[in-house]
Amino acid sequence: MSSTIEEVTLTAPDISCGHCVLTIREEVGALPGVIGVDANESTKMVDISFDSSKVTLVQIEAALAEAGYPAAPGM
Repeated sequence: MSSTIEEVTLTAPDISCGHCVLTIREEVGALPGVIGVDANESTKMVDISFDSSKVTLVQIEAALAEAGYPAAPGM
């Protein structure tokens, strides 16, 4: 199975502190196929690189919501 690397930016308006950023990085980063996660407290944006043959955007969004940070497509 070939890998397909994708990048997405999501808006997570509930990010309010460094602990939020750490939680997002840990929760989303633990998903199989997630290559990188960068959450930003100031912009309330989450940049994610992932292998779409191993994890879907729906799964990533579900992990964010379960961690308490529902997200929508970024600008």
